[in-house]
Amino acid sequence: MSIGSDKRDRHGRGMRRPIASKLFRHGLSRANLFEEAVSDTVSYLIAKFPDELGTLNWRIEEVPMEERPESTNRWHAKPSTMTIVLYRIPIERSANTSPSDRRIQIERAVIFAAASLIDKDPWELLDQSW
Repeated sequence: MSIGSDKRDRHGRGMRRPIASKLFRHGLSRANLFEEAVSDTVSYLIAKFPDELGTLNWRIEEVPMEERPESTNRWHAKPSTMTIVLYRIPIERSANTSPSDRRIQIERAVIFAAASLIDKDPWELLDQSW
């Protein structure tokens, strides 16, 4: 038996690496990926607008438990407690099937909710470098 005869050791180049990326990590459910996207986006907003969003709180719920206006059926802002509530299932259903589109829809919901909380246009919260 020669060196490199392992089925996974192709042409003497060593073991193959697993094909894994951020989008396909083992053990992470959609809910975990959703929470990670929300957390990343909130961290960005707090860092970018510390005066207005420094005390921003967030919570994730599966679906709204009460009837909400059509414009906020994916999120709800509570200015009295500086809290945004994001509804995971409606946000994910608004996206196409690709993981990147789901991530964009999650980020969009967080930005729109935060903008409504501080009475700004959502586009004011976006930076070209992001």
